[in-house]
Amino acid sequence: MQTKMPTKMPTGTVLTPIVLMLSGLLVLAGVFSAARPAWAQTPEECPLPAGVTPPAAPRATAQQVEDGSASLRDFALAARDLFRQETTTAEGLFIGCLMRQEGGPWQSGSTYLVQLTPDGRVDIHAKDMALSARLLSPVIYGAILSALGVSPTDLANLASPDPATAALALQAVLATLSQEPDAPFDATVPLPGASGHAVAYVSANLGLPIVILAGFDLRESHLAPISAEGIDYGDPTITAREVVDRDTLKAFVTQAGEFILEQAKSGDIAAFSKIRIALRDPNGPWRHGSVYLYVLDLASNIILFHGGFPDRYELKPLVPIARDAITGKLVLPQVIAAAQSSPEGGFVEYHFDDPTDDSDSADTLKVGYAREFTDEVSFGERVVPLNFIVVSGFYRRSDSSGDVGGRLENPGPHAFQSGVGALWGWVCEAERVEIEIGTEQGDFEWHVAAYGLERQDTLDTCGDTDNGFVLLLNWNLLG
Repeated sequence: MQTKMPTKMPTGTVLTPIVLMLSGLLVLAGVFSAARPAWAQTPEECPLPAGVTPPAAPRATAQQVEDGSASLRDFALAARDLFRQETTTAEGLFIGCLMRQEGGPWQSGSTYLVQLTPDGRVDIHAKDMALSARLLSPVIYGAILSALGVSPTDLANLASPDPATAALALQAVLATLSQEPDAPFDATVPLPGASGHAVAYVSANLGLPIVILAGFDLRESHLAPISAEGIDYGDPTITAREVVDRDTLKAFVTQAGEFILEQAKSGDIAAFSKIRIALRDPNGPWRHGSVYLYVLDLASNIILFHGGFPDRYELKPLVPIARDAITGKLVLPQVIAAAQSSPEGGFVEYHFDDPTDDSDSADTLKVGYAREFTDEVSFGERVVPLNFIVVSGFYRRSDSSGDVGGRLENPGPHAFQSGVGALWGWVCEAERVEIEIGTEQGDFEWHVAAYGLERQDTLDTCGDTDNGFVLLLNWNLLG
């Protein structure tokens, strides 16, 4: 994926639909690289991969546009200079991070960058990654292409029901964009706010023209509705709504990985974008409340997709920002270890923020399941390896009403234990209570507690009193 391409595409170059499919992988192009750069950073910084030289200071920044000391065109051309440096996967990941860095030179207020694939799909939205993968309104994208010099005839033929006519029009559009034009665009009638400056460049990584938008504060209202996309959501036997325990969680993650592989190999030119839409849709089968999926690529160690916190984690490298709120341990290394613990994956527990609860302080116990998937996808003569981990989980804290459904009262967090001791607490409703104990070596043991003990103090919460549990344990046997 790191082959250097000419900075200009010859006029009249014919790009087949299979090659065009790579446009849906613009950000994911580095995802399937075999390289594993070692990165270190603080949460506020972008990781500098080994062998990559930081770009020079831009000739115009978003802050200068905001204060009036630079024009929007200057800013857009500076962005093109930046993206032209992307000739390898590592450089692409670094530049993508810079593009999204709040307070950096590429984002200030309503001035930021949006990157489009040649078919008019938002690939990176620097300010709101939840809008990524979606199609721009045809009216807006038509105005952008027209401003960049695409003829009215070619624009009309793009929507032709005749595949041959549409394909020829697409080739003409790509040839025009390959000349790397730039121009202001304005589609504020009929869509308020739809204006800015567009600039095209040819990606040296992909050999395809990409469009960058500057100064366009792109909102949900500027996108085509999901209902117009024809999204295939699959037909899982266990949906996110039905994830309630370990068995359903394991089945959910397994079917999600199989769905991703099936869609990736479908031949749809926008397959990877549509996968992201399907997994993110709260009305679909893959996300419900606090149950969501995220996908981590093992080749590049970046998160391809995050259903719960896209702005915080999506398309960012594996960095020390996700930690267990109680133990302080990094979450993702534990997830990777669980995924690779067996061919079917494994479970992992950690304390993490529940996106449906603004008051939980990120200290909610989450039961996760991670599984590694390996396959390959063919793009014409190119075979691209797939190697990723799918993860999901549920939070052990609340019932459907939001009330606490149980609590381990002894031992408390960070308590030291030795000899023979008792573990106790209460659970409102259970057939039995099992306590899982894990060691630092990664070993886990399950112990069944005595359950149904009288607890008058749980009457108000549970509506009854037979909710207590207790377990006697010789801690020394754990090693």
